[in-house]
Formats: sequence, C-alpha cells, structure tokens
Amino acid sequence: MAAKDAPQATFGQTIQRLRRENGLTQRQLAGELGVDFTYLSKLENDRGERPSEKLVRQLAARCGVDPEDLLALAGRLPEELGARAKDDLTFARLLRRLPEMTEKELEKIYHQAKVGKPRK
Repeated sequence: MAAKDAPQATFGQTIQRLRRENGLTQRQLAGELGVDFTYLSKLENDRGERPSEKLVRQLAARCGVDPEDLLALAGRLPEELGARAKDDLTFARLLRRLPEMTEKELEKIYHQAKVGKPRK
C-alpha cells in the first residue's frame, strides 16, 4: 500500500502499469478484452467514459489483481447501494455522510465492517 502522503495512482495509471507488467501492448490487451485499442488508450490516460464493471472485472482477471480494488479506482460502485439506500434510511444517511468523513473515521468504519468490532 502507498504511503499516506504519496498521491494514489489513478485508474488509468494503474491499468497502464499492469498492462506493461504483463508484457502486453495496448493492441494485445484490447484484443483480449474485445475493445478497440484507442478506447484502452483513453482509459490509460484517464479520458473518456468510465469503463463498465464487466470490463474492469475482465481487466482485473487478466492482470491478476483484486477486482474490487480496480473497481474502486474506476469509481464504480455496486448498483445495490442505490437500491438499499431507497429502502434503508440509516444506510442512505451513512452514504450521504461518507464524503465529509475524515480518513480516521473512514478507517474505523471500514475496520468495523471487515472485522465486526469497533476499532479504538
């Protein structure tokens, strides 16, 4: 994991690094994924439309990385979030509050969700 002060790589920078680490050209990877290489180039340069969840999962599988991490970098959120927020007021309030939370607050919530115990 990167140091807290270091800027996080973007989705595009990450997939470009992964592609190169796998010894692939843009044309090769694009062909494997069934997309035009110009689209892959735009993704690597953080331009154009966000990729679909399906494409991000294909990229993750091809490059051997956790799809959830790549989906998060791509700004893709599960559709179930919106559906649950419609039916669960407490959940909807939490989602609306997340952007203003500090890193420490977010870490505490994440740890609690992952482990099931509050972090002190």
